[in-house]
Amino acid sequence: MRITINLLLKFAKDTVNQRKRSEPDLHAAYLMGSLLEDDPLLGGTTDIDLVLVHKYLAPTKRETTALTPEVSLDIYHKVQNEYDQLREFRQDARMGYPLTNNHILLFDTDHWLEYAQSCVTADFHRAENVLARVTAFLTSARDGWRDLNEITPNNHLAWLDQYLDTLEMGANAIAGLIGPPLTTRRFMITLKQRLETLGVPEVWAGFYGLLGCANIQDLSVEHWVDAFEQDLIELAESNTPPEHLSAPRQAYYVQGIRALANGDDPTLTVWPMLRTWLDVHLALPEASPGIESWGSFLAALKLTDETSEIKTEALDAFLDSLEVLIESWAHTYGV
Repeated sequence: MRITINLLLKFAKDTVNQRKRSEPDLHAAYLMGSLLEDDPLLGGTTDIDLVLVHKYLAPTKRETTALTPEVSLDIYHKVQNEYDQLREFRQDARMGYPLTNNHILLFDTDHWLEYAQSCVTADFHRAENVLARVTAFLTSARDGWRDLNEITPNNHLAWLDQYLDTLEMGANAIAGLIGPPLTTRRFMITLKQRLETLGVPEVWAGFYGLLGCANIQDLSVEHWVDAFEQDLIELAESNTPPEHLSAPRQAYYVQGIRALANGDDPTLTVWPMLRTWLDVHLALPEASPGIESWGSFLAALKLTDETSEIKTEALDAFLDSLEVLIESWAHTYGV
């Protein structure tokens, strides 16, 4: 099957029409994510990110399902009262950005969603609102760094989880000056593009080093991708996967990561594979089949127990540099 944007939009509209019949309190529905981009496919796969807003009660927070082997549906359920303070979304990157896109509307009751869009879009890109959004990410990063220093050394997965969360918040702080939050599969691609646009290549060098990418430039990552896929399948078969790692999303991750591994710069696989593979290990009830490959991957990245203290110190300096850059940006724009 040839996957086109028109076909993906049809899938989305058909889903909403079906939900209007099965969920009578459905109040609005809109798109977000990669379907709003010119090329949503990576490795021939994509997902459809759909938000369903209910009038009174959401049946669940999130659900995933497979539409085809290449396309998964990722539905977020929300309740109308979560949108009561629309002006605050101007300073909330994750809730606000999707509502600023004019092409998201799939279903709307009494023009409620149109009104929500107009409220959020007004002044969304004013400097003080941009600064508020990136400051929220930077504050979360600083809080995360402090939490790193309280994790016991023998709990390495917990340290790595917090380390990556903190690094993600920091990256989103600087990238948020000119765009929406970064997504997992295209995290490094988009971050690099934004930093080039901002003219701050030193931030890319810092991020690249903290992630350990320089250590695998001359290595093939295919054997790690194979082990990652094996562990992802193991998790799906264990009946314990969180929604974002459920069976319908296996191709979304594996095929996307393989496409990056076979591209011009295989190190662009590091973030999506590391972040997702770690989530697999955090969710599995016991050691995975690919545990040895996982260990060699962390060793190649120098993200082991032995290097955690050095990495934490380097992360502190990285966040300091981001603070200086954001303060300079704020001064330039008079906020």
